[in-house]
Amino acid sequence: MKAFIDTNVLIYWVGISTRADVVEQLLAQQSVISVQVLNEFANVLRRRRAMPLEDIQTLCITLADTCEVLDLSLRTHQTALALMARYNLSVYDANIVAAAALSGCDILYSEDMQDGLNIKLPAPTMAQPLVIRNPFRD
Repeated sequence: MKAFIDTNVLIYWVGISTRADVVEQLLAQQSVISVQVLNEFANVLRRRRAMPLEDIQTLCITLADTCEVLDLSLRTHQTALALMARYNLSVYDANIVAAAALSGCDILYSEDMQDGLNIKLPAPTMAQPLVIRNPFRD
């Protein structure tokens, strides 16, 4: 099963907690992220955590080596606009959902979006629904 990991989940990976362990387990599976996730991840670590750039680069390289990384594309953008209209998502969340859907993921792990929401796009864009799951919810 392919799973997309949102930035808000990945941020816990750099800490020492049970949530970091959960993220480590997610990364050990067939995980997908996008360039947007890498950008947001680097920004949060630099701005909010004041992490040295060399450490951020190392973490981003590790993520790129560990996960399938999707480029941003016009198709992702157009799909995101449709998702914004249908599910009332922000442009940033819609781009995350679009990337996950277009990559064929079954699950999108996110702490910020509605747990259990089934995202459906018309065929042939997406064959099966994408389910949003909070990996930290019991």
